Amino acid sequence: MKIKNKYPPNIDKIREKFPNLPSGVVFTYGEVIYAPFGKVTSDLRVHEKTHTKQQGDDPDGWWDKYLADEKFRLKQEAEAYRNQYRFYRETCKVKSRIRPFLEKIANDLSGKIYGNIISFDEAIRLIQ
Repeated sequence: MKIKNKYPPNIDKIREKFPNLPSGVVFTYGEVIYAPFGKVTSDLRVHEKTHTKQQGDDPDGWWDKYLADEKFRLKQEAEAYRNQYRFYRETCKVKSRIRPFLEKIANDLSGKIYGNIISFDEAIRLIQ
């Protein structure tokens, strides 16, 4: 996967749906990770690679459905966060960091970046 330090081609549609994007957000559009604010960690690459597979050869169609359909968005993100968490859990050398990492990504999944579509506890369950 390529990484570009800029916004994806559909950023206007994304901002229309989520007008208050926090800094540090990363996007995948097709085979490219768009990281306008910097570094992409190994675990985040796993997350974004999941979205590449989900998008297949129709990133426009995937993004349209992702932005319009809350249930679809949750399903896509839950799979990506689950893969990210599994990778982190398997590669983390300091086991005491695993639970805080899970809580951080569950907070993201249950937060306003995805439209507050589930609770924190539900996010924990979906990711594990």
